[in-house]
Amino acid sequence: MKRPVLMALVALFGFFISATVFNKIRFHYGWSDAIWRTTMTLFTGTLWADGFSEAKFADVKIGMSSQEVKVLLGPPLKEWCGSKNCAWLYSWQDTPTADFDRRSVSFDSSWRVNGFRHEFYID
Repeated sequence: MKRPVLMALVALFGFFISATVFNKIRFHYGWSDAIWRTTMTLFTGTLWADGFSEAKFADVKIGMSSQEVKVLLGPPLKEWCGSKNCAWLYSWQDTPTADFDRRSVSFDSSWRVNGFRHEFYID
């Protein structure tokens, strides 16, 4: 392999590692989600609820009331309810096939937080 090609590959790898670390810090992801976020950047499109912030989302705890969540995060982008629980979606795809940064909070039948999603979703 010629030296310029090797240097280009090293630079590209360095850029990928830097971008992965950036995504890990920016989105508070684990390594797996950060790597996927970096790899799929060209196919990523996330819509965010007005006023959403990662710092506030990190403060959501199991057992919080829906009112506490709404005060903390504001109104969700979308709401979904099934037969046993409901979820507030604070992010969504900008196109039907976009990979996106998924943030949602789910509630039990008494409107207490019973889970949340903080991940990079590959569609």
